[in-house]
Amino acid sequence: MTAIINELKPFLVACLVFWLACLLILWSVPLAGDLAFFNSWRGSWTDPLFIYGTRMGEEFGYLVITMVAVVYKWKHAWWVPLTGVIVTVVSFLTKMLFRSPRPGFFLHDPNFADQIILVDGITPLSGLTSFPSGHTMGAFALATFAICFFRWSRSGWWVVLFVLAVIVGISRMYLVMHFLKDVLLGSVMGVLIGAGMVYLYRQWAGRRPGLQAEASSTS
Repeated sequence: MTAIINELKPFLVACLVFWLACLLILWSVPLAGDLAFFNSWRGSWTDPLFIYGTRMGEEFGYLVITMVAVVYKWKHAWWVPLTGVIVTVVSFLTKMLFRSPRPGFFLHDPNFADQIILVDGITPLSGLTSFPSGHTMGAFALATFAICFFRWSRSGWWVVLFVLAVIVGISRMYLVMHFLKDVLLGSVMGVLIGAGMVYLYRQWAGRRPGLQAEASSTS
């Protein structure tokens, strides 16, 4: 695991900066002010950016990376959707544990609703499934796993994956689907899941000499 942490060091530093920024915002704004802060980023380009960007935390994002894996490491490609399955299970279990209301639950409160600008065509969810953000968890888990899977830590691709994961996190607040605390925990859990899957993947490949060379290759 130490080798994985060292390999992910630039990505983890970027994540740490993101997490500290999240904590600073949570500390400095009133209740629900974090959601209003990100939700107020209105512009002609921001709606499509976050509406489509949020899909990188869904099956679409995993499908894209799986297709890349099929091209470069086809014998190992199934580990990408497996990571998505693990994220789905962990996300479901933690949501059921915390049963935290989503932002849509509070829209009947004028004091809350007055701070929020809804995006056309998007209906905020109101169930007890807010904490943590599954989309954010999925995006950060995918980024973490892909960086190590493709050995992208020394290329610019880790930056692309980090930015996409952050866009997913911000999109969940912009679209009034989650609070910042949900995104923060989701991103932390996503990194942990991604790193854990990398460890399991390399243990699996290391026990199969015929596959070890492909596991160590870059793309």
